Amino acid sequence: MSQPKASREGFEFARSSIVKITTGSSFFDHLLGGGLPVCCVTDVFGAAGTGKTQFCFQNAVTTCQFLKGHERNEIRAIFVDCTGSFRPERILEIAENRAIDPKMVLESILSISVRSASAQMEVNRRLDEETPFARCRLLIIDDITSNFVSDFPKESELPARQRALLLYARHLSYLANKHALSVLLSNSIRSRGSQGEGETTGEVLSMFSPYRLHFSRMDRKRYAELVQPSLSGQKIEFEIGASGIT
Repeated sequence: MSQPKASREGFEFARSSIVKITTGSSFFDHLLGGGLPVCCVTDVFGAAGTGKTQFCFQNAVTTCQFLKGHERNEIRAIFVDCTGSFRPERILEIAENRAIDPKMVLESILSISVRSASAQMEVNRRLDEETPFARCRLLIIDDITSNFVSDFPKESELPARQRALLLYARHLSYLANKHALSVLLSNSIRSRGSQGEGETTGEVLSMFSPYRLHFSRMDRKRYAELVQPSLSGQKIEFEIGASGIT
């Protein structure tokens, strides 16, 4: 697609447009300005039970649907499972209730279980170097910081943990741009004492995530707030059912 060009002070520049893939929810599509962005990292964080993993499942399904015209048996989404959260039966349920071929979806998703920070980094290397991974369009890391917290548990190891996570997040941003990927992260929140709750590991991920969504829950109601970019502070209420997030 050609980009409109303009001239300013003797330099020619192209106005960039970010391709987006629908999340399968009109509310989230509106919140994100059209859907999950390509060539970009999106960070979803919140407490347990707020819907983060369900959002990851749904985007895996909708990405496979968006690319359903391509060859079968090609990896379209990689689900990096850091805590044992991957549920193929839930993927099937979402696909079936959305009238999407469940066999096609499962054939297009590769789940990789990782239990260390180094194993997470190894997935990045494989995605960058191995041909079977080349056609992946969505990389999901569910609970991105859990292994880093486990691998660097001592207070004295905090600087090493933050540096390792920073390098990892920077590489994810590099891969998103190099391979035209959507990278979707989920992360937990932790208490910061008198400062209240905050994203686990602080602001490290925010440096490489142009889009950040805070998921929360009050009684039976779930909410998602766009906190980065922080231009609007938009917030939506959503529900989770058999067909996923609505």
